[in-house]
Amino acid sequence: MACRTHLSRRGLLAGAVAGLGGLAAPAGAQVTDLRGLDPLWRDAEDAIRAFLGPVSFRRDGLAMDLPQHAEAGGSVPLTVRVDAAMTAADHPRVVHVVAHGNPTPHVLSAWMTPASGRGEFSTRIRLERTQTVTAVVQMSDGRHLRADQEVSVSFGACAQIGTGTNADVAAFRPQTRVSVPARAAPGEVVAIRALISHPMETGLRLDPFEEWVRQRIVSRFACTKDGAEVFRARLYPAVATNPYFQFFARAEASGTFGFDWYDTHDLTFVNSATITVG
Repeated sequence: MACRTHLSRRGLLAGAVAGLGGLAAPAGAQVTDLRGLDPLWRDAEDAIRAFLGPVSFRRDGLAMDLPQHAEAGGSVPLTVRVDAAMTAADHPRVVHVVAHGNPTPHVLSAWMTPASGRGEFSTRIRLERTQTVTAVVQMSDGRHLRADQEVSVSFGACAQIGTGTNADVAAFRPQTRVSVPARAAPGEVVAIRALISHPMETGLRLDPFEEWVRQRIVSRFACTKDGAEVFRARLYPAVATNPYFQFFARAEASGTFGFDWYDTHDLTFVNSATITVG
């Protein structure tokens, strides 16, 4: 859908606040959980400092795979790769991805553990315009890594992405799909895929009646193996419609992978899949 060019950046941010229903955090509180409001930092560099503090970054050991050019910014494929042994002493604890030219910079944060087997994940994101995308990583050994990539965008994923009224968005019922290998060799690192059908409504859109459509996103995704965390992500509105993740897990023993998606309408959607190791 075409962008409404009369909406300014300030107007979009005002709409975001309106879409959040007027909630506010207590004075002095740092609210970062799923049911609270995250601070709206001024820009991407402010967001990085808020996440990690005043740290020094190394430029080795981290790579982002993004297209140099995206015809449409609504669903841009992204892969993040961290060079790590995936042991307790050497694994990425958290990866933060920010976009310097979006209405707000936050894209996603992802947590991995040694059980992930490989420091890599893929997803799809929204980009407003030609801009720099940055990934920063906090490693288990205290190192901090950074990678930046410029992406040109012909048609941005502006505030008007999405369709329908507040009633339409509220009535949507997501469906989940997961893919896990049925069998694996002991110690094999296997690819896992998870998808949920979801509008990822930004809270920055006007419906055909010029009413703000309230935000509705999947704000958390997690995968566990027999109750132990394998991969977890915090999603912001810059994650594309129908959020998709591919990540990895080390197959140590037969068991069950559990998946859950938290929807900001205070709904949780779950799925599971078993694997036989041997």
